[in-house]
Amino acid sequence: LVLVPRGVSKLRTFVWAICTSLPQPLIAVPVYMFVDKFVVWEPVGLGFAAGAMFWVACFELIADAIKEMSIPLFSFSLSCSFMGMMLISAYIDVATAQPTA
Repeated sequence: LVLVPRGVSKLRTFVWAICTSLPQPLIAVPVYMFVDKFVVWEPVGLGFAAGAMFWVACFELIADAIKEMSIPLFSFSLSCSFMGMMLISAYIDVATAQPTA
């Protein structure tokens, strides 16, 4: 997709797409074999990912939004987004709840 606008032929673009995807199936088997050994590190990885998302949201997205719109509009937009996120989360909780017998 990046190569075509740069004048690379469709055939070469197709070949490069295949070549860059080859490591995925090659490494899948060893990763599957070692996943049990590294499952204890999952909380660390998820915590790092959450921290990175929090950083981007607070210091990139919110800062850009404040530059682009007024503070009242920004506050309203942030509040509506938060309420929407909480509604979706509550819906998922209700939809996936297991009935107790």
